[in-house]
Amino acid sequence: MPLLMIIMNSEQYYQKYFSKGVFITGTDTGVGKTVISALILRALINIGVKPSVIKPIETGCIKKDSNLIPSDGIFLKDMAEMDDPIDIIVPIKYELPLSPLVASRIENKPISFQRIDHSFELLINKYDFLIAEGAGGILVPVAISNNALQKKTIYIADIVKRFNLPLIVVSRATLGTINHTLLTVNYAMSIGINIVGIIINYSKSSDTDISEKTNPQIIHELSPVPVLGVVPYIHKIDKENLDKLTKNECKEMLKNLFERL
Repeated sequence: MPLLMIIMNSEQYYQKYFSKGVFITGTDTGVGKTVISALILRALINIGVKPSVIKPIETGCIKKDSNLIPSDGIFLKDMAEMDDPIDIIVPIKYELPLSPLVASRIENKPISFQRIDHSFELLINKYDFLIAEGAGGILVPVAISNNALQKKTIYIADIVKRFNLPLIVVSRATLGTINHTLLTVNYAMSIGINIVGIIINYSKSSDTDISEKTNPQIIHELSPVPVLGVVPYIHKIDKENLDKLTKNECKEMLKNLFERL
């Protein structure tokens, strides 16, 4: 019996195989972390799991009056069908589309890790499963901590470790992705982060470049962690299309993912 059917028919089964959440990172900005997060959220909802999502820090928010509107966070809230305030889902928001470290300096708003921790604890205890989405890649700088003994840079990787969640690496299929993917995977492993696997995402319509045809297999051969699957380019990103993908083109990828959680 297919895994998705087993999970649908047995609450005990998915409780056995699922961890409490995952952290989604990318090999670069714009590789499709938010789309992959949404796809997994829809898959979980469709098998009877009540998921939640947190984007601890979102930069590039739209300013409306005196408020910052986090478009990714609002989109993910809708995909997860959550009723929590957006300030819980996205506890830290910046207007400038920069790394959190730089945005926080220019906007003169230091990052509050207490707010991030509060949102994380609330959501991971309230829901069956939590998807945490990072900003850019795992070495995007978040803050610099100065104490009496040393100066330490805090990266997205440190938030992954703070949450103690396994990692999914989203990568692109285009030229250069082999280097970016292997660097991300090997660095994460070197600092003790547990990696579930790699999802290769077509965030743009394929131009049938030969690198796009060969890269997924080469990454599969060279990576110390598995490639869970390849997600095709999605022309219209909404619940209806994502739900269809979970039951068709992406079913095998999701099966591979769920088996490793």
